[in-house]
Amino acid sequence: MTTKIANLVISVVLIAIAASAIATTADFPKSMLATDVGAARFPIIHAGALILLSLILIANTLRAPTAAAAGGPSVGVAGYAGVALGMLATAGCIAAMEYVGYGPATAVYMAVIMALMGQRSPLWNPVLAVGVTGLIYAVFHYALQVPLPVGSLFE
Repeated sequence: MTTKIANLVISVVLIAIAASAIATTADFPKSMLATDVGAARFPIIHAGALILLSLILIANTLRAPTAAAAGGPSVGVAGYAGVALGMLATAGCIAAMEYVGYGPATAVYMAVIMALMGQRSPLWNPVLAVGVTGLIYAVFHYALQVPLPVGSLFE
């Protein structure tokens, strides 16, 4: 399958997923507080952004000239193993979050994912992982006042 077809298929699938997310949030309960935007607001914003980005990908894919299918680099076993390890790391992060909480699980997960994606700096991987995890925690905990998992080991 060519990259052009893959981009189009992925875009259509993502648009369908985003549309179903918007349809699902229609049943979310409305808030009675005047200052609360409601539970459906953020999923709708994210789904709308996903639809917009997918449409941009479709437009850019259709505008780009079709390149001749040359003997490009094949993915190989290492590429598939990296994807499988990334999926395994995601499942491990979700499982670990129940026990150790958001912070430690996400920081370790991000460092592992960065290493899988080729970022091999022993100094910057943990620094960036902790920094981004802290930023996300601050936004959700303090700005949005969304509780994040603490973990059963720390309760």
